[in-house]
Amino acid sequence: MKNQFLLCILFLSLFANTCYSQKTYIIKLGNDKIDIPNRSFYVDEVIDNRATDKEWIGIVQTGQFNDPYEAKFEYGLENALITYLRLALSKTAAFQVPVKMSINRLQISEKTTATNEMGYADISVDFFKDEEKLFSSDQYTGVSGLDITELHEANIRKAITLSLVAFEEFNRVVAMGGQSENSQRSGNSVTSSSVDLHSLTQPVQSTELVSADFDDNHKKDGKENRNITALGYQIGGNTLIGFDYEIRVSNYFGVHLGAGIKGFTAGMKIHTSPKKNSPFFNLSYKDAGLGLMNSLGLEFGGRLILSKSSDFGLLGQIGIQKILSIDEDFENELFKRRDTPAAILAIGIGLSW
Repeated sequence: MKNQFLLCILFLSLFANTCYSQKTYIIKLGNDKIDIPNRSFYVDEVIDNRATDKEWIGIVQTGQFNDPYEAKFEYGLENALITYLRLALSKTAAFQVPVKMSINRLQISEKTTATNEMGYADISVDFFKDEEKLFSSDQYTGVSGLDITELHEANIRKAITLSLVAFEEFNRVVAMGGQSENSQRSGNSVTSSSVDLHSLTQPVQSTELVSADFDDNHKKDGKENRNITALGYQIGGNTLIGFDYEIRVSNYFGVHLGAGIKGFTAGMKIHTSPKKNSPFFNLSYKDAGLGLMNSLGLEFGGRLILSKSSDFGLLGQIGIQKILSIDEDFENELFKRRDTPAAILAIGIGLSW
């Protein structure tokens, strides 16, 4: 039993090193010019105000087997965007006013259908002059093709351009004393401002422009459903067959509950990346026989996707569990009257979606 315990520890260590060496897909924004006639501003600062991992901007699928990669900018979001905008939207006239872009959300994602792939870019931006918030914009753009991985870069630039164009549009509308049908004035607008953007005197609260050709089933907040349902052997506790449901509460953590014949479980999963199908460590309380044996388990697991269109696949996990309590008769039956080990093998396999 001692050798079995050591093998489990070695297995977990090897897979822990593997899973934390995540594959990375680097995105470098291309060089182009953003053409906005009679533009009243230029961007002189970009602030990354996202609440998520500052390096991560989404998951892409690439390679012969569409392996998942974590997408990142080459030198971080702030550096990537300001470098791009200094070339694409440089100051070209003396009347142009410097503004600051605060990025609240920037995320890319992919969806595979029966006939093609869809790629999405979701961005939320606030524009500031000094400390005064002028305008907010949410843009959601999409592209489609047989392999859209290399199209993400252009799609990000498209989302950025739409944000900038929307900002300039509202500058002009408000300067003329009107209001765009997609806007409303801020409840705390001021009667005057030192900001001279087409004589703009009032901040605008927000706008959201969504292209009609996007996938309506994709969430506008850019967050896919990462909850997982599983059914199988030793799933949902120490069960012959059981059911387990995980709720992903953040990029790296999930909580799960399960039950089956006969037993139940509850615990927490620590994921190794924000993607839905990332490898995970499962720390859980396990029951066998509805009170016959209780244990605390630590397992390493992952999913093998069989159908990308439905996210259906196999789930496997292996590790160790420490026995907390055990019924005497059940103990004699399980271990054939030999000494009860301090820890035993934990293993589970099943279907998931």
